[in-house]
Parts: sequence; C-alpha cells; structure tokens
Amino acid sequence: MQTLPSHANSKTFILLVILSLFFVFSASATHIFEPWEDEVYVQVGKEYGPQAEKRLRKIFEIMLANHDKPVMEKLRLTNDTLNNIPWIADPDIWKREDYWATPFETLTTFGGDCEDIAIAKYAMLRLLGIPDDALGFAYVETREKERHMVLIYKENDASPVYVLDNQVPEVLTGPERRDLTAIYIFQNDGRLYIIGDDGKKRFVKKEFTGRKFEKWATAKERAKENRKKYEKYNGGRPLFPGD
Repeated sequence: MQTLPSHANSKTFILLVILSLFFVFSASATHIFEPWEDEVYVQVGKEYGPQAEKRLRKIFEIMLANHDKPVMEKLRLTNDTLNNIPWIADPDIWKREDYWATPFETLTTFGGDCEDIAIAKYAMLRLLGIPDDALGFAYVETREKERHMVLIYKENDASPVYVLDNQVPEVLTGPERRDLTAIYIFQNDGRLYIIGDDGKKRFVKKEFTGRKFEKWATAKERAKENRKKYEKYNGGRPLFPGD
C-alpha cells in the first residue's frame, strides 16, 4: 500500500498535488500531457514551498509511468493511493453539514469525507485516461445503516461494476460488495439511476438524464477557477489539452 504522509514527502503526494491543483472536470479532455513552462513550478514553490516545487517537477515521471497501465492497475493504484487521505467529517473540516470539496481542497487540508475522497478518485482516474462515461458516484447504505458514497467503474454493459471505496482497501465487484445496499448512481453528464436492491440483486428502477447536481456543479466551478489561475504561468496555454 502506498502511504500518504501528512508531511507530504512521497511521490504519491506529488500525484495528488497535481490532480488537486489542475484537474478539470471535463468529459472531453484528452489528458495528453505536454511540458509546462518553468514558471508553473516556480509559482507552486512560492505558494506551497520549495519541496512542493521539487515534487511537482517529478510528477510527469509518475503520470507517464502509470498512464499506459491496464485499467485494473489504475483502479487499484487510485484506490490504494487516495484511501490514505484521513477521513474528516464536513462539520469538523468545513464547518458545514454537507460540503463537496474539490481535490485541491481535500489535499491542501489533507482530509475529507467519503464524497471528497470519491471525487478525488474520479479526478485521478480521469487524468489517467479513464473515460468519463465509465465512472459514476454511487450512494449506498452500509450494514450499519450509514449513508456512504463510493466511486464505481463500469467499462460497458457486459462488464462488471467495480467499487472504489475509502473504507475498503480492495477494488471489488458489485456482487462482492453485498455489504452495501445501493440507492442511486449519478454521472458527470447528468445521468441519474435509481437503484433497486433486494439484498440478492440490483437493478435500475428509474433512469433520468440532464439532472443538475448542485454540489457537484459547484465543486466543478471551484476546480475550474483554480485551474485557470495557473494558466498564466504556463504562457497562457491550458495545462491540459482539451481544457
């Protein structure tokens, strides 16, 4: 398991810094990485310190090392990496009852709840080239009757659903996670699925399109604003093609 220490001196944290700073919630982004201007790194160093700048300069090595890996390796890497983020309830970290943080906010505060960690996983997988329509957020109920959110991956209609859960180290299929009762799933493009779950099988009861999820939309806007902030240090060019 990769460790994510609070002093942030590992290569794992380098990956998290970049996704939290520059991730774009976009279905169209190609995620083909190009060299950045030196000023980008310098500015990160000014804001977050010289060690953050040094780590960021190594990020492309990490991204390139994992970008061409098989999908399951990417899923396991993402789940393993981001499950090291400390779980902190919204009222304790944000002084609000239900706040959906961007990856930048989650990593700079070094903590978050299940929604925040699921969003960070979505960001990391998008940067690793996973298609947007293969990912979704699932609201579920645990055996302890607690509401919980996980990220799911499904390649196509014939493939199994894989669950990335901040409470479980392994990436398991939906049938293997009978400890969770599914309630609904939503995707970045506004699709919403109400799930029937009788304890033996799950099925889609209703499907909606074009739904706007306010907290998700607000988090995307905050992420976009942060990304735009750093473009000026990159000669005015987007940090990622397709932005």
